[in-house]
Parts: sequence; structure tokens; C-alpha cells
Amino acid sequence: MSSNKEFKLSKTLYGHSLDVRSVVVTPNGDLISGSRDKTAKFWRYEPLRGSFEEVMTYRDQKNFVACVLYLDPTEEFPNGLVVTGGNDNIILVYKPSEPFATFTIKEHTNTVSCLGRTTESNMFLSGSWDTTGKCFKIASTPKCVVSFIGHTAAIWSIIQLRNGQIVTASADKTLGVWNSTGQKLLSLSGHTDCVRSVTDFPELGTFVSVANDAAIKVWSYTGENINTYYGHSSYIYSIAKCRAAVPDAFVTSDEDRTVKYWENGENLQSITLPAQSVWSVDCLPNGDVVTGSSDGVIRVFTRDKSRFADEGALTKFTEDVAALERQSLQEIGGVKVSDLPGTEALYDPGKKSGQMKMIRESGKVVAYTWISDGDNSHWEKVGDVMGGTDKEDSGKTVFEGKAYDFVFSVDVEDGKPPLKLPYNKGEDVYQTAHAFITKNFLPAEYLEQIVDFILKNSKEQYVPPTNNAYQDPFTGGSRYTPSYQDTNTSMGVNVDPLTGGASYSTNGAPKSSASSTSVLGGNTDPFTGDSSYSTTPQNTLFPVKTYRTFDTGDPEVIIKKIKEFNSKLSEDFKLPENELEALGSVCQGPSSDPATYELLFRLLDWPEDVVFPALDVVRMAIRDPTNNEVLVASHEGAIFGKIMRHIKASSNIPNNVIVALRAVCNFCLHEAGESLVFDNRFDIVEDLTSLSRLNKNGQIALATLLLNLTILCGKKSDDLWFSVLAQVLPDVITKLTELEAHFRGYLAVGTLIAQANANRVEIVAKINENQEFLRTLQLYTLGCSEAESKRSSCAKQLQLLL
Repeated sequence: MSSNKEFKLSKTLYGHSLDVRSVVVTPNGDLISGSRDKTAKFWRYEPLRGSFEEVMTYRDQKNFVACVLYLDPTEEFPNGLVVTGGNDNIILVYKPSEPFATFTIKEHTNTVSCLGRTTESNMFLSGSWDTTGKCFKIASTPKCVVSFIGHTAAIWSIIQLRNGQIVTASADKTLGVWNSTGQKLLSLSGHTDCVRSVTDFPELGTFVSVANDAAIKVWSYTGENINTYYGHSSYIYSIAKCRAAVPDAFVTSDEDRTVKYWENGENLQSITLPAQSVWSVDCLPNGDVVTGSSDGVIRVFTRDKSRFADEGALTKFTEDVAALERQSLQEIGGVKVSDLPGTEALYDPGKKSGQMKMIRESGKVVAYTWISDGDNSHWEKVGDVMGGTDKEDSGKTVFEGKAYDFVFSVDVEDGKPPLKLPYNKGEDVYQTAHAFITKNFLPAEYLEQIVDFILKNSKEQYVPPTNNAYQDPFTGGSRYTPSYQDTNTSMGVNVDPLTGGASYSTNGAPKSSASSTSVLGGNTDPFTGDSSYSTTPQNTLFPVKTYRTFDTGDPEVIIKKIKEFNSKLSEDFKLPENELEALGSVCQGPSSDPATYELLFRLLDWPEDVVFPALDVVRMAIRDPTNNEVLVASHEGAIFGKIMRHIKASSNIPNNVIVALRAVCNFCLHEAGESLVFDNRFDIVEDLTSLSRLNKNGQIALATLLLNLTILCGKKSDDLWFSVLAQVLPDVITKLTELEAHFRGYLAVGTLIAQANANRVEIVAKINENQEFLRTLQLYTLGCSEAESKRSSCAKQLQLLL
């Protein structure tokens, strides 16, 4: 096939509801895909129809499928085998025609991130975030025959070269070369960031690696860096060797939405996809290219005209790509269109009837509402969302026929669509707020909150007019100048989830009002109460070295609530009341009766709407080192999964989220729990980034957990974890609204920077990429009230580090 032909879209395969993280091609030209929707799929090629048909879905992975592999047929397995690796740390082996796994392999202690073929039959390779690679032999039962130990961060790719050596690509920025017995022969340096994928070119005696540094490096089998190619502008996630006449032809995929085709070190074509990330790429025997991307779609591209998609499909693909490019510059209602999810978001059920969701669909923004009707619950289309415009063209957003600098979405009442608040810079902010209140029949008491909202979100400061004749439209008095305070009452009331009274204290004991005043204005540490803290920028707050925990609680109140719920439960969940009393003692120290711990495990299986007091028992119990160790060791650490299932976007019970976040914070107090948190750190962060609309207690617990994870990062000196947190912390903090949550979040960022040594420049650079974080940080240095002084002081010190 001539190299002067360009790739065009051939086929589009729908079936996954979330990101397609991995695609592989079988020798017969079939496809296997793995997705964040926790499934893998087998797509059989039908040559008579020239199409791929979904023939099997594999659902046994408990979390997202990170990688897939096909093993060739053998005498024992005449149809071959499908292998999947997941975020649940498990490898599953399936017979292609059976939906349930034949073998389950639990050898890794963290996400199984990659799988690779070997030159021997019924054998395969795996790599994990636990920093190890492994080789498995499948007979009557799978067995690990070799381990590859020596990397200091996650392994992202593992292959066997034609000469029998194993090559691993790692987040520690190196490639490892190993012999078949697990001995490390070479450690290859050259990439300046996480190495994501590697592939073999046996005819040339070379292999090629790609990395987050946007570089492509060619290596000889002896370990010499022969060449380096550039062309990508962002992280390169995947590389695959092409079936082409040119021996060094390959394709790469990346974070900047492109797939690039290379020959002789030259990028001959770039294909832009209508998706944010192209996670995986592979090549079919006929030379076609297969991609898996963040929109949940598998696409096939070809240079053979006979396999081109029809004109309608080609036109639609071109329009979708152009629409996504435009959307990167577009806003609707003050929201960047490129930040909205695609149609895959409609696979997730709504949280309550009437919930609204905006998505990108066919180049437009479409509003949907959740209709709650039992088994018939569904997302119902409301209509197209109008008012977006390209910022590049006019810098304005159109709303009701007029152009505005901002059109904010304001949540006033749960279950109802947000109201639109238009505003132009330089307008009288009080008149704008007054008009908004009048139009929407809102209480006059909302005036100051709305003014404060406009000022904070437009990044403007109020300048009093020179005309002193102005009167407040509601009171008739002179104008009030608002400070930048967190007055958003829609985030929820600060109520103790058990007692209904004042919130739990985040300190070891309640403080008097005098003590609270000294925290805000004097030299008292806001966590410990000692004299190490100062609100002046000269006395640094960073790094924080001690985990922050949630200690306050009344066991009697908790047990009373458990008994109350127990009396109302069905017989399937009800427990003997006389046994429940023992749970009160385990809140304060270890139990001599193992049955008490088993009882607690049974409580954690209670229905979601009544489980929060059981979670609170765990929170209090794990403060004791013996309890911490026993609960972590019981049932192979299953307690952590029981806690973490409540820290997800799908969790509908705010109290569960709050108490679960606090419990994870307390796990860090002792070595057993600390290790458990560290081993699950990537899962934790993934769940934290999906949380939204937390109330005050929830935001403080979330920010505290981020701080603890950052302290843990420093203790473990994990370079990959430093890099992940540098991206996650600013993103999450910008979604917080509570003063105390901001303060703890800023402590986490400052601690991350202060702990970073060799990679400090890289960490600071990544944080500085988040412009929204920098804008809000600058805003909160301006705090002028006594309550804001703590946050503003911390923000100022953090700015000095950045």
C-alpha cells in the first residue's frame, strides 16, 4: 500500500459507556476492548459485511478495566484466551465465548496497568502500579513464574523482545531491560517524564518508547538511544507497530486528541479525533488503525478507499472534530463547553427526580432532566441550550438576545434548574443583583449573597460610586460593601449527622470561643492549638508533617442511633440488640472479643440510608493502634472497600460521604491503616475528583483527606504520586467554597511543594498550569475579615512558593 495515501474513518463502534482505555487486535483481525465502565468486549470481524460485531461482554472486573490481551489458541485452549487487568488489582482470564472468568489471579497489590505477550504459549506478562512486573504460566491453574522487581514507580507497559528479553516502561521515567529469570540487565534513562508505552521492531533490532514528555525514543537491543522524534504536544499514551511495507512504520496516540502515523521517523499524518484523549491504539493485519478514546468510542481508520466510511459518516466525523475545536473556546452560561461531558454521561443514573444535566451532543449543548419512575427511570431531553458563542469571535456570551461578559448559573433550590444571572463588567453590581431577584421572585435577603457571588466569580472588586446619593433598593440605606466571604448556603447546613446538633469538631477537643478567636487572629495552630501557627506570611505553614484526624464523638449517641435503626430493619439485616452494646467500647479501645469486629463488618453491609453510624464506629475505633491493625487485617483489608464505596459520585447519602471521608483520614494514624491508604491512593483520588456539591462538613473532610494524602506522599517519597497530586489538588480545591476547606487545601498544596525536592520545579509547573486555581488563590489573598485572615495568610504564603 502506497504511503502517500491518507487514513480516513472506516468504522465507528459503540458499546462502551465510558472511556475505552485499551484496544488490542487479535491475529485474526478481531478486536478486544477494555473500558472504565468495568467491562471488556470481544468484537468479531465479519468479512462478508466488512463490519465488527460485538459478540461477548466480560463483566467480572470490580473496577475499571485498564488493559486487555489476547492469547493465541493452544491444545489446552483451542479458542485462545482473553486476559483483562483492572483497577481492582486483579487479572481475569476468560475463554472468549464465556462471559465469566475461568481464572482469577490476585498477585498484584495495585492496579494492573498493562499486559504483554510472550514467545511461549499459555504465558503472558503483567505490569502494575505496585511497581512490579510478572510473568504467568497458565496450566490447570495460573502461576507466577517470574517477578520483575526494581522500578520505583508504576509500570505502564511490558513487552518481550524477539531476543527473549523483557522491557518495562515505568512512571519512574526509565525503561528496564530484564532477562527471562527476572534479573535486571539495563536501566535506560532519557525520558524526562513517565514512560507510557513501548513496542518491538524485531526486524530492525530496536524497540520504541513513548512518554508523558511528548517524546518518542528509538532504542537498540543493546540499550543505545538511536533516535528521538518529536511531534506531539502533550502526553503520548500508546504506540503500535503498523503492518506496512515500511519496516519502521508506527502510530502513536495522545492527550491532545490526535493519532499520528510515522514512517522513517517522519510524521506523515495526524488524525484529530472528537474526544479529549486517545488512550490506546493498535493496528489490524490489513494495515488499518484502531483507537480507543475518552468518549467511549472505538474507531477504525483506513487508507484503503474500499473501506472508507460513507460520505455521511465522514462528514459527521469532520463536523464533530470541528465542533470540539470550537467548543474549546466556547462558553454557555459561564461554563466552558469543552468541560461538559459527552453522551456517555447519560449512562449514569440521576441522583433525584428533576436533576438537570448539560452534555455535548452532535456539536451542540443539550439539556437533559432525570425522570425518576422506578424501573422506567431515564434521562429525558429538555432541549438545546442556547447562548454560547466563540470567545475568540466576540468575547461575549449571548443570553436572551443580548451579549454579556458573564452568564452565571445559580442554584437556588434543589431539584430545580439553575437560574441564569447575566452580568457585564462595570455594571452596578447591586442593580444587577436587584434585577435578578425581582425577575425570579427571590427573597430580598438574598441580595448580599448574590452581590458577593457576582464579585467572586467575575473576579471584580467593588468600587463605591462618587455619588453619595445612592440608596440600597431594599433598605433605603447607604450601600454595603461586601467582603469575599463564603456565604453560599446552598452547600448545606453544618449539622452533626448523628445528633443533629452542632458539627463535629475537627480538633481533638472542643474549643472555647476565646480559643477560636486566637486561632483566627493570633499564634495558635488551627489543628493542634499550640503556638506554632502564625497568620503572618513570614512564618511558614509548610510543610505540615502530622496527619489531621477527626476524633470527637459520643459512643453513647452512636450506639443509640444504631439501636434505633436496627429496630426498624428487616430480618435480613437486623442484629441481636444485646450484641450492639459492645460496639460502644470498641470506639474507645480494642476489644478482647473477635466477635465484636465481625459484628462491625456485618453493620457495614446495612442499607445505605442507615449505615452512617456504623461508619462512625469505624472512624472512632481506628484511632486505636490495635483496632487499626485488626480491622485492616480482617478479611484481607475488605473494610477499606466497604468504606470507599460511599466516597463516590454515585453516593446519594451526604452523611455517608462525610463520615467515610473522616474515616479514611483516621486510617492514616497508624502504620497498618497508613499502608492501606497508600496502596489504594490512586483509587481514592479517582473517587475524590468525582465528588461534587458537598456541604461544609463534607468539604472540610475532603480537604483534610487531601492534606493527609499529601503528607503520606512525602513520607513515601513517591515521585508518581507527587505528579498526580500536583494535578489533582488544584483542580479539586477550585471546586470548594468553604473557608476552612480552602485553608486545608492550600496547606496541602504548600506541603506538596515543600516536600518535593529533585522534582520541585516540575511540581510547581504543573500547579501553575491550572489558571483557575491561580485566580482563586489571588482572590483569597484579599480576605479582609477576621474570619478570612487565616485563609488569606495561607494563600499569601503559598503564592510565595509558586
